[in-house]
Amino acid sequence: MEIKKESRLGVYKRILEKEGRSIVKQRYRGVEYYKGPDLAKGYMLEKAKEVYKELKIDHVIENINEALELYNIIKYVKDDTFLLYIGEDKEEWLKEKNNVANSSLGEYINQHSDILVEYEEVDFRYKESFWEIIGNRKMSDISESRLKVFLDKLDVFAWQIFKQYKLVRKYDTELREYMFIYIEESTNLLLDKYLLKNMNEQEKPYLPQSLTIEDKEYIINAYLNLDNPNLNYTRLLSNVQNTKEFSLDVRVKLKAKRVSERLESELFKSGSGQGTDIVVEFKENVEGIVKQHFTLSKVGTEVDKEWLESNLDNPTLLNNFIYIFEFVNNNMVSNFPYNAIYASVFERFGFTHKKEYKINAAFSLRESLSLAQMHVYYTFLRGKNKDLETIIEWFFNVYLKEEFYIVDFNVKLPPIDNPSFEKCKSIFPTIESIIKKYKFYLEDGYIEEELVQMESKPSPFSECPSMTNDRYVYIAPDNNEARVLRNIMFSDQSDITYFPNYGHSQYNTLIERLYADKLYLHDIEDYQKPSLNWLVEHDYVTVKDDNEIVLVNRNRTLIYYYIHINGVVVTSKLSDSLKQEVDKLLDEGALVAENTLLTRQESEYIDYYLNKSKFINGYDLRNKYLHGTASGHDNENEHYVNYLQALKLLITIMIKINDDLCTAELEGS
Repeated sequence: MEIKKESRLGVYKRILEKEGRSIVKQRYRGVEYYKGPDLAKGYMLEKAKEVYKELKIDHVIENINEALELYNIIKYVKDDTFLLYIGEDKEEWLKEKNNVANSSLGEYINQHSDILVEYEEVDFRYKESFWEIIGNRKMSDISESRLKVFLDKLDVFAWQIFKQYKLVRKYDTELREYMFIYIEESTNLLLDKYLLKNMNEQEKPYLPQSLTIEDKEYIINAYLNLDNPNLNYTRLLSNVQNTKEFSLDVRVKLKAKRVSERLESELFKSGSGQGTDIVVEFKENVEGIVKQHFTLSKVGTEVDKEWLESNLDNPTLLNNFIYIFEFVNNNMVSNFPYNAIYASVFERFGFTHKKEYKINAAFSLRESLSLAQMHVYYTFLRGKNKDLETIIEWFFNVYLKEEFYIVDFNVKLPPIDNPSFEKCKSIFPTIESIIKKYKFYLEDGYIEEELVQMESKPSPFSECPSMTNDRYVYIAPDNNEARVLRNIMFSDQSDITYFPNYGHSQYNTLIERLYADKLYLHDIEDYQKPSLNWLVEHDYVTVKDDNEIVLVNRNRTLIYYYIHINGVVVTSKLSDSLKQEVDKLLDEGALVAENTLLTRQESEYIDYYLNKSKFINGYDLRNKYLHGTASGHDNENEHYVNYLQALKLLITIMIKINDDLCTAELEGS
């Protein structure tokens, strides 16, 4: 027998009755206005239609939220979205209802000379609309002193005010003083204004004109004095690129850097939480030669030591980076670059600078694991009298000549026994020269050392060509259909992933369910129907006679899904039917092809480590060693880690060159 639990509404009602109060039914449904394409629009418009159905002449608005809901619905009418939704045959009906809505809204607003007293009752979803109405209709009724009294009494920061240009200009002095009271929230505004990525530039906040650059630095400095500032924020602040509108003294940046280091060290203190062990072991009797671990408690690689010791030829030792350490996936695309699909919901919608390379927990763990793999493998090879540098030189100087008839690559890595500092000084120019030599080989059919040396300008990694045609394909920038498809079918945040009738038998995404299980029309909730209708209209699913929802146009869906997972599709690795679909999408302009050695993501990852021209949080390793700004010779551990990172990048480029040449050979390019 199950004990029935009292609902939260029931508990709330009982408490109010005990206090001699009653529940007043709020006469609004929560309609919100969404500008531009949005999957929730259909759901909101359906609710808006129900609201307008109930509107009668001489309608009287009972509360501020009902007024704000009508204000949001009127926006849908103004941009014709509402009419498109209900059909042009309902134009007169909509006009009549909208007149009622406008009239009742105007009457309600005019009756409230001091509308600020209504603020405490405003639903959170309507806070921004509240300040919009004040900016458009009530600003003349509110004096500067009245707003100051209002703000002083608030116990939460009203950030929505800063979305309204007119309000920020009129109440300039009051809002400047307000920002000094709420240091943490004001820092959010400054970062949102100047540093953080934003889907829509119009969403950027407005700031008081009287807020000087010194005021902004004061707020940031005060923020860094807080006990627990946001680690993401402090990292951003330590890398700020100064502009006329926002700049920080180098002392403040250093303070941000040290605060970041303190917060990072606290994250990894023993006893502060469950950590993740990173383990790379070469040991006896590993089942299947190699065993990978990637869990919350353990990330690592176990390799059968006997197998390693029995396979010490150069090709196998290099192939181990592919098949043992998994530097690349099955399509020979690097596993190292940041990939949003491995980010948590909070990480995905976290804070990043416009020019910051995005990282997350999974990315950091993968980086730590790869460096551990490099260290253990590098040490193991030295113990077997096999130097990794010599093996890499063999690939460029011998293997490419014997297998592909490419002569004069002439790669020379730093001497094995040199200090790590000295090795770092020479390896980064070597990496750059490899890219130049491969580029010249593809353009001229041969490599001329003197020509490479005369080319003093750095060669961007993203511009190194490929020997194969249409090597990589990506979603075209204006392909809105692919974006909507991703949000509905591939995203774990889609509104069409959870189905109550299936209980615990749920899947993370819609595409997983449609591929692995059955789904029927009667399982679709009302709020999910707009998404389903879009999929049907665009020929991605169909509803069979028995009401089962099934995939159609599978090849196109798969292409888009592969790009969603990896950020790119390698055309040479596709089946013939999928290649044909790629050709169709290219002809339609839905995809774009690029003939480059590296994917966009791989190029960005290498740039992240080698320079700061693209990402302000980059390691800038190339320039640090080239211009003498790296740590001193005595910091051997730091230079050793940087050298391993350089070797890792070099090996990745080596794998890409080999795959490009092998692919071209197979295709007869």
